[in-house]
Amino acid sequence: MEDLIRRRLQYGAAVAACLGGFCLGCCLGWNSPCSELLKQNYKFATLERNLIGAALPLGCLLGVIIVPFLVDRIGRKTTMLIIIPPFVFGWLLIIFAFSHVPLYVIGRFITGFFSGMYCVLTPMYCAEISEKEIRGTLGVFFQLLLVIGILFAFCTGYMNDVMWISILNGITPIVFGVILFFMPESPLYFIMKGKDEMAIKAMENFRGANFDVGPEISEFKKIVDIDKEESVGCKYLFKKSLRKVLCVAYGLMIAQQLSGINAIIFYGVTIFEATGTEMDSLTQNVCVGIVQVIACTVSALIVDKVGRKSLMIVSEIIMCFCLVALGIFFSIQKNNPDILTKISWLPLTSCSLYIFAFCIGAGPIPWSYMGEIFPTKIKGTASSSAALLNWFLAFVVTISFESIAETIGNHTTMFLFAGICLFSVVFLFFTMLETKGKTFSEIQQAFGTIENELN
Repeated sequence: MEDLIRRRLQYGAAVAACLGGFCLGCCLGWNSPCSELLKQNYKFATLERNLIGAALPLGCLLGVIIVPFLVDRIGRKTTMLIIIPPFVFGWLLIIFAFSHVPLYVIGRFITGFFSGMYCVLTPMYCAEISEKEIRGTLGVFFQLLLVIGILFAFCTGYMNDVMWISILNGITPIVFGVILFFMPESPLYFIMKGKDEMAIKAMENFRGANFDVGPEISEFKKIVDIDKEESVGCKYLFKKSLRKVLCVAYGLMIAQQLSGINAIIFYGVTIFEATGTEMDSLTQNVCVGIVQVIACTVSALIVDKVGRKSLMIVSEIIMCFCLVALGIFFSIQKNNPDILTKISWLPLTSCSLYIFAFCIGAGPIPWSYMGEIFPTKIKGTASSSAALLNWFLAFVVTISFESIAETIGNHTTMFLFAGICLFSVVFLFFTMLETKGKTFSEIQQAFGTIENELN
């Protein structure tokens, strides 16, 4: 209890920063209730609604490219703050779009562009302000606040009006900015800028009174000094140790986006309807959102006890089994529909368990892990490249999934995603290093990006 009180600012600052994830969740969740309303109220065609939906991941994809040019120049906190006004402007375009498709597309692109930047900024900030004993928990906060944002957006769907749904979701960046304004900047950023006194003051704020911040400040200075000894050029970027770190980061993003999560969300209503439930689609979405929040809460509570690698592997294994079960269901639906009533429990159970498994591991860990493993001098660039891959895969899956499912069948598609999950388990088992309880120096030594004798 004493440690919890002492660390209150670490938890508070992490929650404040992760409100950026909440804002992103609102952007992601907005499309679910509004797409059908746009169809009913303004007779938007399927292509128009698909363009509105796809504009967000496209914006996220391009937005993360900007992060490296800002984050090490003006700071983590400042970067998160200065992008709020254009973020709000994007929401204003959506609020006053009414029946104008181009305004929705532009607004969604802008909100995606700026909200996607938080995928890089928030995990980086949380990793740098937290003690090693709770770094995993604070890292999971991003995904937790993201799914709470999605749930909030789903709940605003009960307003049954696109403008009011947009207003309620659009005020969240303003609230985020007001709260974050009072939080300290990352101590590591101050050290990178040679502002040691400001770094010490920030660290003392985060660690509490009477806590010796000297060892952590010394470690940060050592990491920065080591980074300064070697310039960042093509030779550095192709070092074997760095290639390994990038390979693991990219592998985590591939495992997340190609695990079938978008397929499950896309086919959620179809699967639930196949069970014969009378629950409407909006309520089903809210139920899925609740499962996500519960799972991410569980993940935050156990990640620093169980470890990142173990949770990630267990998550992928459970998702693999759930996808196989759904593949079997779709196969029976196609070839022997008469016996569907006997397994009506299978889709709902599989989907719920799949969502739970995704949110305890494959959802939050790639983002939090990314904030831990990269050397300081390339953290912004490397994290942005991993986020870029993530949103590129999200965009491709969003655009192409329906066509793929129609071509090879729903059951084959589920089996394909299950195979990817199985491959991910093997890949992660042999390449992912555990970071639980390790300092940044120890993590870099484990990956070989700094020499052991420099410890």
